[in-house]
Amino acid sequence: MNNKAPVILIGEKSDKVFLYVHGLHGRKEEALAFAEVAVPKGYQVLGIDLPVERKPWEVLPLLNDICDYLYDNWQSVSVRANSIGSWFTLLAFQSKKVEQALLVSPILDMKRFIELMPQREDDYYEWVVNNPITSWVAPTYILRPEVDLIVSDEVGHDFISQHQCQVTIMPDGEHWFHTPEQLAFLKAWEEKTIISNE
Repeated sequence: MNNKAPVILIGEKSDKVFLYVHGLHGRKEEALAFAEVAVPKGYQVLGIDLPVERKPWEVLPLLNDICDYLYDNWQSVSVRANSIGSWFTLLAFQSKKVEQALLVSPILDMKRFIELMPQREDDYYEWVVNNPITSWVAPTYILRPEVDLIVSDEVGHDFISQHQCQVTIMPDGEHWFHTPEQLAFLKAWEEKTIISNE
């Protein structure tokens, strides 16, 4: 793996790994909190700094490098992603064997997400239209706030129905889980979800 995407690896050597992909303005160190749940269950956690604010044709090659690294070094690969990081994760891993996907406040349909914006970048939109997510078979677990002011229900509805995702709603949650109550809810959800997939 090259050095374009700085990483942090947490946990004792294992044949199981979770890739942690942050959302906009996130950083790889967010993986540390998730590792508190995943590592005791026998996983390693790889957190990465991914420039999700850049164009998808710039971001995806970096994530594809990470993909190759994961499958070269672990037998079982799972993903945990936030917001726009979820969409990039779905794009990169759609043809791969993923044991489980835990997605928080995810953007699942970027085409629809852009269409609901008051304005859009035509080159970005054109790329999204020409590069759809065509295959996704991993067991997928989604945590969303009751009202998401960033990603509307409409953006994820079709993906959730098509792929039979299991969705958990946090009453009074927000798109960015950050208050003590929200983080406690998130951690409890992660605990429950990972256990159900062991």
